[in-house]
Amino acid sequence: MSLKISVVITTYNRPDCLLEALEGIQSQSCSPHEIIIIDDNSSCSYDSVIPVIESLNAKYCRQNVSCGANKARNLGVEYACGDVVAFLDDDDIWLPEYLTILTEQFQAGADACVSGFKQLGKEEVVVVNNDTSVTKSSLLRGNTYCGMSGFSARRELLLKNTFDESLNNGQDWDMYVRLFQLGVTFVNVSTPIFLYRFQNEDGIGAKVRKMKPEQIDKRLRSAYKHRGFLGEYWFRKRVAEQILFSLKHKKPKIKWVKKAIDMAGLRATIVFFIAAIKRKLLNTPMDI
Repeated sequence: MSLKISVVITTYNRPDCLLEALEGIQSQSCSPHEIIIIDDNSSCSYDSVIPVIESLNAKYCRQNVSCGANKARNLGVEYACGDVVAFLDDDDIWLPEYLTILTEQFQAGADACVSGFKQLGKEEVVVVNNDTSVTKSSLLRGNTYCGMSGFSARRELLLKNTFDESLNNGQDWDMYVRLFQLGVTFVNVSTPIFLYRFQNEDGIGAKVRKMKPEQIDKRLRSAYKHRGFLGEYWFRKRVAEQILFSLKHKKPKIKWVKKAIDMAGLRATIVFFIAAIKRKLLNTPMDI
């Protein structure tokens, strides 16, 4: 019996991006079993996308109340009927071989899968973790794999291990840690098979730049949740990174640095700046 892959796309106020994402699905060398679009109560019209949605025979489910991306993904899993659920954010695009490679991985025994990617619009920037499977050493360093558009898992596994709806960021890393701790067969495709859009105007990075230091606690929930898994060194390092993320765009900088020292400690704060200098000198790709 052939493997059935359900595609779950979450979208919010980005019809133009969704259109590009759907065009990426149209170009797949292996067609999905079904496409489910969860619109998280967008305030703008999606009329321009409806013809493409209908041509793909996709299910378009618009929520009456905005409930967040994690809730939307959980709903998508509930609505799906495939063996595997592959997630796609509306602003990313799968390369043509994406679903073919996924099918091969799950037919070979994978329970869950992540992959490498290229930066959309600047495809020479490639982010790939060379692990063949998800490892603790990589997870300790944060999400060194990919965002949700490169994640897929067996539906039965996702029904038992839902996305944490209390998290407003780090939900991908949180899911990866939990699945790793379960001991499932968690494969990493160490080649770039989708396009990731960095720094949307309404994305996480843009929102972080506008935050005040006293608002940072909600961004630290995943770190505190997995403090035992991380251990004290990696926990403090992650807290420092979350606080100082996109520091060059934040004001006043001195308050953010002080916040990092207060919450993560001086050592972790210094480690952050050393790593930032190394990335600058080596010209390494942006973090997820």
